[in-house]
Amino acid sequence: MCSVSVVQDYMRREVAPNQWTRPMFNEYKEILKRLEALDERLGQADCEDPAKATWMREVEDRLKALEA
Repeated sequence: MCSVSVVQDYMRREVAPNQWTRPMFNEYKEILKRLEALDERLGQADCEDPAKATWMREVEDRLKALEA
């Protein structure tokens, strides 16, 4: 399993969508980008999960609504 997937699984379980702020979410996305680069260097397969992508969009949409 790629490191991106491990971190996403953990965050989805442990951090409720309403706990995210824009600065925290931006930092989280930066961490995921760095992990993607690490996975690539380590030869880990791209293991994007549609459910995780949906969760990311839900958090992003919630933050956009709060900012509006």
